[in-house]
Formats: sequence, structure tokens, C-alpha cells
Amino acid sequence: MRRLAGAALLSAALLGAGLAARPRPSQGFLDQGTFVIARGGDEIGREEFAIRPVAGSGGRGGVLAVATVRYRDRELRAALELTREHVPVSYQLDVTVTGRVEQRLTGQFGRGRFSVRIVTPAREVAREFPVPPSAVVLDDDIFDQYYFLPRANGAPEQVSVVRPRQSALVAGEVRNLGQDTVLVGGRSVAAEHYALALPRGDRREFWFSASGDLLKVALPAGPITATRLSLPSR
Repeated sequence: MRRLAGAALLSAALLGAGLAARPRPSQGFLDQGTFVIARGGDEIGREEFAIRPVAGSGGRGGVLAVATVRYRDRELRAALELTREHVPVSYQLDVTVTGRVEQRLTGQFGRGRFSVRIVTPAREVAREFPVPPSAVVLDDDIFDQYYFLPRANGAPEQVSVVRPRQSALVAGEVRNLGQDTVLVGGRSVAAEHYALALPRGDRREFWFSASGDLLKVALPAGPITATRLSLPSR
């Protein structure tokens, strides 16, 4: 029953954000759109996402980021709830292969800890570990979550990264690499370029427009890129 309730809550979050169909730019959204995911320049998937303000737990106001990511061999549906200060509150993820849920993750943040339960057809695992309030969630294969990384303007900024499916917390550092441009829908868009350094030489890069839209994420080791299909209309 608990597993079914988690699935229902995730589906409701996705439907409420308008991801049952293709997302449409709309007032009230912090960011919304589609990423084209490529490996070595060849498209391998797409992510439809929406980030919007919500009432939040206890009606104190918050943010909900939902995404549906479709690859050739699997589909991921994620819902990340945060406070209005972008402190993580809860995280849910379903990974589906050929119509069957192969992994279901439910996680809760509170009192300086992250409690996570991961269910697969073979087993169920539960873990809990301490996390700082400033932690950010970055899940493999999902890109809208880079929206919540700090955007360092001067000195490098330290960040704690929760990797939910690995049930791990790792230390990272965000640097501002300066001004750049990103090609979005055939148009060159001015952007601020950032880099996230993680342990073992794991480097990620991301770009934001002056309006605060997440334009692109790059994982050079892949090499994988996720680039917006188009800019939101305002």
C-alpha cells in the first residue's frame, strides 16, 4: 500500500505540473521546457520539465520540480520538493523499462538527515544519513535539477550534493567560468557558464541565461549534453 501511495503522489505531481502533455511556457513557472539529450552529438533522449512555486509542506511556500525523461531504453519520472529557499524537502523517482517499474525511490529530508527507500523487483533497501541544509539533489540522467545549484559570482562556492540512487553525499565546488553563448533552437543566446567539480575528476558544466533559465548541462566524460529545445516565452 505504501508503494502504491508513493506512485500516486508522484503521478499527481507530474500531472499537476502539466507534464502529462508537452510543457507549455506559462506565467507562474520559474522555468519550464524541454531538453534534448545527446551523446557525442547524437540525440539519445529528451527531458520535459517544470519548476514552479507551490504551497509547500505546512503551507509555508515552496518549489516543486518535476521531470519526465525518455531515453530509448527507459523512462524516468521525478518529483523534487523544496522550500522557497531551495532546501530539499522530499524526492521521488520511478524508473520504467518497457512499461515495468524497475526502480522506485522515495526520499525525505528532515532534521539534518536524508531517509531514502529504494525498491526494485529483486529487493528493497532503506538508508539514512546526515545532510547539511544547503545540500542539493542531483540524480543521474536528470538535468533540470542543476537549476538549484549555487551560481558562484566570485570565489568558488562549496556545495554538498546528494546522489539519491547511490544513497550518497559528496562534496563539490562550483566555479563561475564567465560569459559564453549557447545555441538554443538555432539562436545564439548569451549565457553565464559554470562548472561543478565532484570527487574523482567528475566534472559537470551548466549555463544560465540572464533571465535565469537553465540553458544547457554538459557531462564532458560522457560526452553527454542536455540543451534546451527552445527558450520560454515571456
